[in-house]
Amino acid sequence: MEDESEWRKLSTEDKCQHKVWKARLAGYEEATKLFNGLDQKSQEFSKYAGLMKKFVTDSNAVAQEKGLDAVLAFVENASTNICGRTCNDVVTGVVTKCLNASKAKTKEKGIEIVMLYIEAEKPDIVQECLMTGMENKQPKVVVGSIQTVTAALRDFGTKVIQVKPLLKLLPKLLTDRDKNVREETKQLVIEIYRWIGAALKPQMTNFQPIQVQELEAEFEKMPNEKPQQSRFMRSQQDLKAKMEEKAAAAAGNGGGDVGEDDEEEEEAVDPYDLLTPVDLLAQMPKNFYEQIEAKKWQERKEALEAVHKLSENPRLEPGDYAQVVRSLITVISKDTNVMLVTLAGKTLAGIAKGLRKKFQPYASACVSAILEKFKEKKATVVAALREAIDACFQSISLEVIQEDAIAALENKNPSIRSETALFLARCFSYCTQASLPKKMLKAYIAPLLKTMGDTDPGVREASFEAVGTAMKVVSEKNIGPFLVEVDNLKMPKIQEWCEKAVLLNAKGEPRAGGGGAAASRPATAPPAKAGSEAAKPVARPATAKPAAGAGPPKAKAAAKGKGPAKKPGKKAPVEEKVEATLSDEAVDEKAAVLLPGDTLANLVSANWKERLAAMESFTKVVCSTSKDDIPAQVCIRTLIKKPGLKDTNFQVLKLKFELVAHLTRNSRFSKRSAEFCMVDIVDKVGDVKNGAASKDCLTGMSEAVGLDFVSIEVMSRAFEQKNPKNQQEALSWLSNAIQEFGLKVNVKAMLGTISKGLAASNPGVRTTTISLLGVMYTYMGDALRTLFDNEKPALLQQIDAEFEKMKGVKPPAPTRKLLSAAADDGADEEGGEDAGDDEAGSAEAEVQDLIPRNDISEKITDALLTQLTDKNWKVRGEGLQTIVNILAEAKFVKPNLGSLPEALKVRLGESNKNLQTTAVNICSTLATALGPHCKVHFKTIAPGLFSCLGDSKPIFREKVVACLNVWMEHSSLLGLVENEALYDALKAENPNLRAELLGWLSSKLPSHKQLPVEFRSLIPLVLASLEDRNPEVRKRAQEALVPFMIHTGYDAFLKALGKCKPASKDQIMPLLEKARGELPAKPAPQKKPAASKSAPAAPSTQKSRPATAPAASRAEEPEDEPEKPAAPAKSESKGKVVKGKGKPAPVSSKKKEEEDFGPTIIITVTKEQRIKEEKAMKVLKWNFIELRPEFVEQLKLQMEKNFSKGIMAELFHSDFKSHIKAIEQLIKCLEIFQKETVNNLDLILKWLTIRFFDTNPSMLNKALDYIQRLFSMLATLDYHLSELEANSFVPYLLLKSGDPKDNVRRDVRTILKLMCKIYPSSKLFSFIIEGLKCKVSKQRMELLEELGCLIDGFGINVCQPSPAQALKIIAGQISDRDNGVRNAALNTVVVAYTILGESVFKYIGHLNEKEQSYLDERIKRAMKNKETAKPAAKEPLQPKMPPQQQAERPRTAPGGGGLSKASSQPNVSRPAVKKTYQLDIEDVDPNDQPKMPFLYELDVEPFMAPVERPKVRRAMSPSQHSSRLNNSPDVSAYIGLVVTQISDAQIVTSMKALAKIDQVLADEKRSGALVNHVDSLLMMISTQARLGLSQYFSDPEVNKQDVVGLYRCLVSTLLGIFDKTGIGKRASTHVLKDLLNSLLTVLLDPRLEQGPEGQQLPEGPELKRTINIVAVKIINKSDPTNVTCAIITLMRECLQNETCSNNFLLIVVKCLWKILNRVQDILNDLNVDRVLYEAHVFFQQFPLSSRRGRPNLDMPVRTVKTLLHNLTKLKGHKILSHTGLIGPSENSEVEAYLHSVLAKSSGQPDGDSIEKVQSASKSRRMSKQLSEIFEKIGKEKTREALNDLYDFKQRYPEADIDPFLKKTSPHFQKYINNMLADIEAERSGKKAGEIGSMDYSTNRPSTVTEADDEEADVAFYREKLQKLRTLCGLDKGAEPLRAFGDNQSSRESVSKEAPQTPDDENANVELQWQSSASRPVEEPSKQAVDVSSLKARLERIKKMANS
Repeated sequence: MEDESEWRKLSTEDKCQHKVWKARLAGYEEATKLFNGLDQKSQEFSKYAGLMKKFVTDSNAVAQEKGLDAVLAFVENASTNICGRTCNDVVTGVVTKCLNASKAKTKEKGIEIVMLYIEAEKPDIVQECLMTGMENKQPKVVVGSIQTVTAALRDFGTKVIQVKPLLKLLPKLLTDRDKNVREETKQLVIEIYRWIGAALKPQMTNFQPIQVQELEAEFEKMPNEKPQQSRFMRSQQDLKAKMEEKAAAAAGNGGGDVGEDDEEEEEAVDPYDLLTPVDLLAQMPKNFYEQIEAKKWQERKEALEAVHKLSENPRLEPGDYAQVVRSLITVISKDTNVMLVTLAGKTLAGIAKGLRKKFQPYASACVSAILEKFKEKKATVVAALREAIDACFQSISLEVIQEDAIAALENKNPSIRSETALFLARCFSYCTQASLPKKMLKAYIAPLLKTMGDTDPGVREASFEAVGTAMKVVSEKNIGPFLVEVDNLKMPKIQEWCEKAVLLNAKGEPRAGGGGAAASRPATAPPAKAGSEAAKPVARPATAKPAAGAGPPKAKAAAKGKGPAKKPGKKAPVEEKVEATLSDEAVDEKAAVLLPGDTLANLVSANWKERLAAMESFTKVVCSTSKDDIPAQVCIRTLIKKPGLKDTNFQVLKLKFELVAHLTRNSRFSKRSAEFCMVDIVDKVGDVKNGAASKDCLTGMSEAVGLDFVSIEVMSRAFEQKNPKNQQEALSWLSNAIQEFGLKVNVKAMLGTISKGLAASNPGVRTTTISLLGVMYTYMGDALRTLFDNEKPALLQQIDAEFEKMKGVKPPAPTRKLLSAAADDGADEEGGEDAGDDEAGSAEAEVQDLIPRNDISEKITDALLTQLTDKNWKVRGEGLQTIVNILAEAKFVKPNLGSLPEALKVRLGESNKNLQTTAVNICSTLATALGPHCKVHFKTIAPGLFSCLGDSKPIFREKVVACLNVWMEHSSLLGLVENEALYDALKAENPNLRAELLGWLSSKLPSHKQLPVEFRSLIPLVLASLEDRNPEVRKRAQEALVPFMIHTGYDAFLKALGKCKPASKDQIMPLLEKARGELPAKPAPQKKPAASKSAPAAPSTQKSRPATAPAASRAEEPEDEPEKPAAPAKSESKGKVVKGKGKPAPVSSKKKEEEDFGPTIIITVTKEQRIKEEKAMKVLKWNFIELRPEFVEQLKLQMEKNFSKGIMAELFHSDFKSHIKAIEQLIKCLEIFQKETVNNLDLILKWLTIRFFDTNPSMLNKALDYIQRLFSMLATLDYHLSELEANSFVPYLLLKSGDPKDNVRRDVRTILKLMCKIYPSSKLFSFIIEGLKCKVSKQRMELLEELGCLIDGFGINVCQPSPAQALKIIAGQISDRDNGVRNAALNTVVVAYTILGESVFKYIGHLNEKEQSYLDERIKRAMKNKETAKPAAKEPLQPKMPPQQQAERPRTAPGGGGLSKASSQPNVSRPAVKKTYQLDIEDVDPNDQPKMPFLYELDVEPFMAPVERPKVRRAMSPSQHSSRLNNSPDVSAYIGLVVTQISDAQIVTSMKALAKIDQVLADEKRSGALVNHVDSLLMMISTQARLGLSQYFSDPEVNKQDVVGLYRCLVSTLLGIFDKTGIGKRASTHVLKDLLNSLLTVLLDPRLEQGPEGQQLPEGPELKRTINIVAVKIINKSDPTNVTCAIITLMRECLQNETCSNNFLLIVVKCLWKILNRVQDILNDLNVDRVLYEAHVFFQQFPLSSRRGRPNLDMPVRTVKTLLHNLTKLKGHKILSHTGLIGPSENSEVEAYLHSVLAKSSGQPDGDSIEKVQSASKSRRMSKQLSEIFEKIGKEKTREALNDLYDFKQRYPEADIDPFLKKTSPHFQKYINNMLADIEAERSGKKAGEIGSMDYSTNRPSTVTEADDEEADVAFYREKLQKLRTLCGLDKGAEPLRAFGDNQSSRESVSKEAPQTPDDENANVELQWQSSASRPVEEPSKQAVDVSSLKARLERIKKMANS
């Protein structure tokens, strides 16, 4: 008791959480009472919100029941927001704890809670929780969830409970083991069928046949009554009241008019919407476009059949089908094979049906092509073309095909004319009066009337059918004016086809009712009793159509079916429209019956008083008669009897006018009646006393029969008269009428009258006409001005002044309109579609039709379009300027623009800003020129304009926004929503674009008509923008909330917010609440009814119900659209909107469902964004030992954004079978969604790591299989794993390497090998070496074996962090207790030994005696078998371990793997790899190695890059070791570090390192330090050469000029290395092979060729030539043996690799040919043993048996044999002594070939013969060199040639040059001999000068004392002076100074011709000094030269040169 007293003191909240169940029970009861008494917005609800889940999950059954009561009270009374916060938790608790309860009451209360949450606007959350419950393992929970869903669907209907997500679960539930689950699922299926009907049956194909039979039997038992919603959400209370009213009305009327709305709801679910789309573009053959153009028709047929099979799917995934459709059109138009044409037509039809409205961009072109192809006579072809063209029409309208159809009707071919008419008949059958307005009807009827008289009977019949169908659509009275000229023989034929015509709805099903033909025909029947029979045709449709017309949408039904019920006499004007003219006798007879006594006689009395009394009596009779009984024609014709309306007494005349006005408004007044009195009324318009009354009559007539008819009649009658007063008043009346009715006049017909008014001599008429134009200007705008350009300038000034006065004045809202009694007489329809479309929009369309437009399609030529895509920006600019000129010349253009919009869209993305600005200006001009026709092209242009909004310049963005505004004047956002242009633009990660686009939408959305449900897809992007880093984006996003909510509603935002992170919800929720408060309070529903109520009182009462639906819509859409912004009844309104549209009905489902059944993988959040978040520590780093729930939850949140809901349910399901299904879907995505898979790769790999912790073998095998497929795909895409992806995947993959199952370990090994293609092997090595720390021996064994494979395939440098440390760790495993681990460790060390030799022991350190003995024994055994096992064992391994270069460039470079003798592939990793390149193992101290990784890691640390500067490559600076290389005397201490920097990821760092190497190479003293590092240096260069094109070129952040600079540095360094022959010859074989491989790969790269702009490297051809020269120099300057072996090895590996291209193989063979040409020269330096061994390995790898099936082996084999043949010829039998490396093998093909060559030779050449051969070869070379030298002599290089000739004689003293000298003249021979003697004297003088004491060099002493020296100084300084003067431009072209004799002058002239090196110049100077010193002076006058003056002058010139 004590305890009870304690808890009773607690508060209610504490009691509810107490551990004692009684306390909780009491708390629940108190809470129930509390909740029932609270206000909806009370804060108490928020206090208890977090406890609601505990209420429903209470462990005590008694307390739980009370808790459920409390929750019921909570949900029923709390606000929607509070309920939303608790919905997920509470419903989840109900599903798991209540639906499986044993107590029925608990279960019932739980279900009621769920229903209340649905009522609280949370159906989506509830349905998601219930669907989760359906997947529960407990059958009771599943049964309860199904029952609850069934009940919810029964009560709320399909508008609230979405059917589509449930369909996916039905097959699994119907096959459940539990019987109750199956039974409840059947009930759910039956309930679904009750709501959606036949739309369910296509989804039943996945059910078992027996179940289908049972369900169909149940379906047949179901009653035909339509289901109705019985429970409503809080936002649907208006709908509830409406349905209750309907039910009450139906009960009162006996159920007469019930169910129309329900039938609409029933049709809201379209079977098409429930189908899964098929991606035809992804599944079609890759070579389709090649096959479709093949010459063989069989290949074309095969391609078409493949696509046709895909097109048979009923729903296709939208995409870019332009190229496919173009190919099919080409086949239809040009292919001569009729079978292929038929197949193409069927395929086109399938695509059009599968895409529906998405086919619209291609439909017009297809229709044009098919119409032209109707000339084909084969029935099968015509049938296929009919099907195709009908399918195309479903996505477009008659307006789009108007020009093509009319042109086809005028075609010379009768088959085309006939089929076109039939096609139009079928098109008309889909139309309504709204979609076939008078303007379009007139355009089509005119050519059809011509074809009705065609000579071909088939054409005539087809034309009759088309016109008859049109008559049934619009009724005979509407088509009658266009058939005036049809004779009596043709009219019955038209009426016959009108009766036969069957009108179809949007689904192609016959629709009831179909037009007014049946009602209109009786009008021609009554001869005399028209008045009595008028009501009967009207009454008959009034009773028939409501029942028959239940199917069409409400708006159309209102015009056809509902109209009679609301307005009994609505159809009367049908007869009035074609009312027959009564005879005079009939008029008199009817008048006598109508009028009492002598009234009829007094009307024509001469006494005005009698006439006045008769008129009063007449008026009294008419006013007392009902509307339907007044014979309007009789009354009018009685009134106009003489004196009629020309009565001279104004009182009588006034009464007559008043009676006419009364008749126009209160009788069935027709145009026939108006014609009788119109002339007389117009004649009195100018009357002073009765002018106002006559105008009132005209106004009444306009209300009765339409202003367009009356205005034309009034103007024509007024200007037929000569009375200017009447003309002036008529114009004035028309001005007022336009303001009252709106611009409902035929402007085109009025132009002639207006022109007469402007030309009138009376100034009052002109002024009034100008005033009329001013009124029209307010409606038509500037377009009206263009219609009067031809008027006189003075008149134009007055018109312009009037227009200027009216500019900015908005036209007034219409106060009058066409009365319902004559709705069909004046307009097409009164209260339905035409009142909005044809009346409100007709004025503007008609105005635009008046404007003369030019067709510029012929000027948009292919040449112009090609010009717009040219690489040269100047050419593109010229093309744009051409378009500017075309538009300027045309002013107004027709919508037929060809491919111009697509070309402009491309140019809007122009990189040249000037051209881009021009393109935007063109788009603005084009929109103005097109007018309303621009809406057709807006969907094409808008995406390009949106992309321009991302520009950084505000001025440019303002231009783009202005351009968009111009387009929007005549367009709408509907097309941009449908083609997802807005979604794609907002999705772009550009803050400028987002901010501008959101701001623009904010200005357009409030006044825009309601947008479809697809518009909701933008909501997540708007919410994301609210949290954008850019403040401007956030600001614009906040401003856009209210405009967006006007179209989507608040709940759509709230639902989307539920998918955001909790932190985001807290920030965004206040903004949404604020925006919700700013929403307009139901403005739309009150505007339209107000307009309708402004009409006269009599019709307005009858139109009160349809007035709730705005008349501006084509269907029911406007009735509900205005309600959506104000009330949250989104489900109701959305369904109706879609239904009203008819065609877009499939998209009526919610966004969530679209995600579920849309693409499996999408790109919402990019990988880069996730990487940034992980680096910023915003999410958990994927690093764990044991899997924790928070990691799974985090991954789930990340994947939800990019994966569909369906696959997410499978991915994170608790059942492994679901995981297998998910993996199967991911496997399919590898083909369909490659881009999306790559973007989400990190998420997929993380999910796979979770699966590694599962134990199910089936799932694990499936996962490993998927990984192999995934990595193979990535390798083909040349993709490289990022560090984030590798770190989150590789460590967990290695855990499975120790799996006990062999197949698992085998798959892991395969995956690791595949990883080497997409991830650097050195980094993979680091992961594996780290994995050796595990305790599982099998895993360590597998990892050690993998390490051995990596070292074997990629060399010792793959070891990380350094070879020393890695090998020490591996050797440590030799002491392991497990035998397998020991063997694996020993094998790995042996692999390293084969590369390093004895040096390996320095790295592994000290081993104990036992382990050392193991290792020695294993090494000894391996070396013992080396000679035989090495060739056989190592070669087959090479294709298994392809190097990374295959992944980088698989079509060019061969594999580079194999057991090479040193580190072979450092380039296998990306350049930013943390690794140490081992340069010279013997010389480098192992203790220094750890320093390098630390230093290099700091350089590439990604976190050092600032956020503002993402281009890390350009920002990082090289290491300081480069500067130490120059400053340190010990170059070798830092040379290795600088060499390592060559492979740095930063181009700048690499180039600076190369520059330092070049400096070392240029310094002879320091270049020797590179000798020991040549291999590592060349490896680094090789690495960068490959990375230049494989990585840097494809990286958009890297400047292409930097790549060119990098290659120039590489080439420069290579030239420096191989010019120093001592350095280049030290390069080893494997390094040369790798270097040549890289250079040849770059050489063959297609991007170095000339190609499209943006697809080649700058200066590519020049770079290609330079690399070619370098490759040749490497072959010539490197060690002959090494380079020969390297080329043979490279050729062998190229043949082994299947991905190697033939071009690469050919260029490798050519390299070997270079060696063949030099064999004689390099024979002495050639190690023939090694060459023969390489040839042996080559033939062993490709034996004779394998060459037969490989034609590409022929040339390489012959080349190698040619090499062997040449060596054999040169060596003779000595060649056999060089086969020692081959080994004792009788099967060596090399030895056999050598013996065969020796046997075939004529004899065995001894040493003398070899010497003869060599001597002959030497003679040929000397002769060739002499020829080249003598060719230079006599040309510009004479001096150089003479020096070469002197050097040649010194080198070959035995050479005889006399044969060459004899070919020249004796004088020239003497000249050559003298010059050779001079050269010999010069060179001997130089040597003497060096030996003697004379110190003459470049820097000469300043003073000389001897006289001879003084003379020499004169010559020396004169020569220097001359050179300096020439250099400074002071003495150009002057002859050199001569201080000596002729001999000296000749030598100087030769020197001038041949430029020399500085050394040669010094030698010449010294030679001149000595020669002049030894010669006596001949001219004393030249000796006394002032040397001091020359010196001073020389010093001045030097200063000038230096300054």
